[in-house]
Amino acid sequence: MRTTLICTVGTSLLNNLKRAEESIKEVWESKNWNQLSLLLLERENTDRLCGAEINSISRICEKGFLADRLRLIFLVSDTDDGKAMGQLLKLYYERTKNPLQFQQVEVRELKGLRDDNVKAFTQEGLKNLVREISTEVRNFSPEAIAINATGGYKAQISFAGMIGQALEIPVYYLFEKFSEVIELPPQPVALDLAFWLNHYLLFEQLETEQILDKSQVEENLDSELVQSLLDEEDIDGTVHLSLSAMGVLFNERSRLQFAKQETSILALIPQDDTDPTRKPMKLSDDHHGKDVLAAFAKKIRCSPYVTKIVNSLSFNPKLKTPIRRTYPNGIVEFVLTWTDPGYGLCIQTTGRNLAETNTIALHLQKEFTS
Repeated sequence: MRTTLICTVGTSLLNNLKRAEESIKEVWESKNWNQLSLLLLERENTDRLCGAEINSISRICEKGFLADRLRLIFLVSDTDDGKAMGQLLKLYYERTKNPLQFQQVEVRELKGLRDDNVKAFTQEGLKNLVREISTEVRNFSPEAIAINATGGYKAQISFAGMIGQALEIPVYYLFEKFSEVIELPPQPVALDLAFWLNHYLLFEQLETEQILDKSQVEENLDSELVQSLLDEEDIDGTVHLSLSAMGVLFNERSRLQFAKQETSILALIPQDDTDPTRKPMKLSDDHHGKDVLAAFAKKIRCSPYVTKIVNSLSFNPKLKTPIRRTYPNGIVEFVLTWTDPGYGLCIQTTGRNLAETNTIALHLQKEFTS
């Protein structure tokens, strides 16, 4: 049941107001958004003066593409006009006198999405577009969301369509000369989930840290496909890497598909039916926090994918995600990131290759992190 509409936002409404009759133009020049929202409500929501966003939302609602008008999210550019559009549209759709009022209206500014800085647009703005929509998908579900990609920069509109296809969300678009919205239904996008699983830690590290020294991950740049999903930048003579906008999207789609297929993938991996209390557990005697580690080790060895606790790890207080490292032989280095010192365990799992080991690691992270 679709109840959330995410809208990319341009400036057609502001441009229309600048050219409107004097009474409206004066209010626009005074930047009285409150009064402007009331003046717009005096017009039909399909009036061209109201701009692409209002026109398209009215057509989407008219077609019944939303089961309920619960949430409306405007993704605005990192510009003064973008912020102004956000304020005005929020007021317009919060009005009780608006026949298409939404229960919740949010405005989210996409940092870096601006037309005076190409580098910021591609390396920051488009990535933030992916992240905002992906966050909604993770917090709710693709079935609850629709995208209105009518407003905004052309590249932004195009990328919003790709995001919808990748994350299985319908995308709507109102062509300027058409009176009806066109639905762009989600299309299958080729995805090699094994490739993602084999490179999971690299993608996760780049997503978490945002930018990394290339020398730190050189050994993981083993294919042209990996490199095609990354941006390189020379900072003070050191080459740094980050996920490209397409890399962020690939990572998000892979997460979504893995969540759907996790059970069937795990079913292909051997299990250890040994009584958990009989699975070997070795911890360093001089390790601070041994009691904490022992308690966690006893819990995690209950997993049928864990065969033994090999040892405790050195402290990793700065690690942000529990999976520190994985190996093709089934070893998972797992850090208790919720402990200040970053206590950790070296765990032997039933994984027979890197893809299986990473699958188990992701499963353990979901099942055993607090």
